[in-house]
Amino acid sequence: MRQPKILLVDDVDYSRQLLRNNIMALAATKLLKNRSYNFFNAGTATDANILFRLHQPDVVFLDIELPDQSGLELLAQFKQQKPECCIVMISGASTLENVTQSIKMGAATFIVKPFSGDKILAAMRLMEKRFHQITTLNDS
Repeated sequence: MRQPKILLVDDVDYSRQLLRNNIMALAATKLLKNRSYNFFNAGTATDANILFRLHQPDVVFLDIELPDQSGLELLAQFKQQKPECCIVMISGASTLENVTQSIKMGAATFIVKPFSGDKILAAMRLMEKRFHQITTLNDS
């Protein structure tokens, strides 16, 4: 089975590191089915677009507030390019409008900063479920 690909998009490097470390810790404690992942990091929408097209990730953790474009605009672009991609929106500004709009536009879930391990685990389990369904369909 191939390793799932994860794109971490946040203009704050520490936030990307924190997400990656949390996911790796969850995998190490066997709370996730997969033990390893391929990670890609972007601090801007421009870099995220390039990495998304190049690697076609299975899951994207996507900050709403990026310096060069709205994460919501990126969400729409990513869902158009790869509808089955599991996109987790993240933001320190968890307004009802942000959450509602994200879900309407196809985000799998929404995580508020600062992150908690439980929220990341829930998001990763959503990804695992979708990843398993897709790989099962592709294998048939």
